[in-house]
Amino acid sequence: MKRIHMIAALLGFVTLMGQQMVCGQATLIDPIEVFEGSLADPENDEIAVHWDVANLTDDTLKLMVTRSIVQAVDPYNVPYTEDDPGAYDRFCWGPLCYPFGAVSSNTNPNLLVTILPGGTDSTFVADYYPAGVAGVTALEYCFVPIADFNAAVCHTVLFCLDADNCALGTSDEDAEIAWGNISPQPVKGLSTLSYELKAGQSGQVSIFNASGQEVWTKSVRQSRGLLYIDGNDFAQGLYFLTLDVNNGRPQTQKFIVQH
Repeated sequence: MKRIHMIAALLGFVTLMGQQMVCGQATLIDPIEVFEGSLADPENDEIAVHWDVANLTDDTLKLMVTRSIVQAVDPYNVPYTEDDPGAYDRFCWGPLCYPFGAVSSNTNPNLLVTILPGGTDSTFVADYYPAGVAGVTALEYCFVPIADFNAAVCHTVLFCLDADNCALGTSDEDAEIAWGNISPQPVKGLSTLSYELKAGQSGQVSIFNASGQEVWTKSVRQSRGLLYIDGNDFAQGLYFLTLDVNNGRPQTQKFIVQH
């Protein structure tokens, strides 16, 4: 088992959707970058990784956490359904461990994690359950100040079980899709997202708010095209757009709506 440690969120190494660090961000202390293990080891039936979240600023930080799937093994049990096959995940933050497959922590003020200047929080844990599926899954966790979504700090963890190459891009290419980035960002009026599916594929596009509630959905049957997102249809805040192709591994992007 190999774990690579690093200190993130300093000197602009961590970004949110291509934006450089700004003031008022959290600092991640020794976040796990890679977990390598074997399905033959019963201790890897449930893999828990942890790092501390510190506040090195002069501001009090009130933080939520979001989780995005960057890459996943096949099958991957999401949206999570008990007894369905496939690997799955969850995370703990503050007073709660969230349901399997949750995309974000609760934005209720009582459930945000408050870190005073100079303070450190030790409640974050990311749990990964390979469920007998070998390969590489990459999960991105973002620590988001509720007062400024642009100040989020994100970090990606690779969970590698019996993988010949523990790196991104080693999953089954047949399940991949090609798509661009939601632009312009933040979404203030009309933004677009280009996509291209392989022959015979169809998909379902869903948009979830920061509380994990599905607020918009659309079927995609054309092999290529543009998706239009009208910021006027959504309240201001953080959202997740997920494209699920042929019930395969969902692809997710984050976007922010501003008015």
